Amino acid sequence: MEKTEFKPIIKVYKRTCREKETYIYYRMLLHRISCHLSPEEVSFLMGKPNDYVKKVETFKIKSVLTVDLYIMHLSLELESMSWMFQMGIVSSDKDTEFELHIIKMEDRVIYQMQKFDVESNQNVIEFKLIDIRHDLDLYNSTESELKDIKSLIDEQLVAGYFNEERTGAEIHKLCCSKLEKYIKPRNVMMTLQPLIERKEGIRIIRKKSDNFFVFAVDLGNKD
Repeated sequence: MEKTEFKPIIKVYKRTCREKETYIYYRMLLHRISCHLSPEEVSFLMGKPNDYVKKVETFKIKSVLTVDLYIMHLSLELESMSWMFQMGIVSSDKDTEFELHIIKMEDRVIYQMQKFDVESNQNVIEFKLIDIRHDLDLYNSTESELKDIKSLIDEQLVAGYFNEERTGAEIHKLCCSKLEKYIKPRNVMMTLQPLIERKEGIRIIRKKSDNFFVFAVDLGNKD
């Protein structure tokens, strides 16, 4: 059977803002892609709603707090908070029209930012970044690895690890440490979800604490 040709899917998002705001946006996107993480995985590590980073990247959330940049730099284990800012560039304080083109290809996703140049009266490319397709399992998650994560989480649940509130980043680090290899945050998320949805036995709840979400045992359902 002949393979159907993949047709690129293009979505365009528009925003009017100052240049320095797009520089911060660029650094957030650059570091996420460099870490080979999906928007949902970064949101999980930051303790944010699962769609938080995606909303930032598609301009649905336009204002990013400094504390969230700080949390992101910790979650991605960046060496310095300064890595979240574009240093040494003089930017205009005037509002500029920007367009983000997200192009979904067969094996990648292209993020192309354009800005309207008043002098030439046309859009010019501000930057272009290439991400992997996170909806494809390029990591080749194995059934045995998911079983190992599940066994570890179950052990920690019984041992009382979740009697204290735990962040997604803490749980992820625990899995990597105990299993002695790098684990994709996505696989930790997949393992936690059935425990959150569990109707009987010890279950985990995801709740908001201070400025982020945490995971803890459901004290009302420990039987």
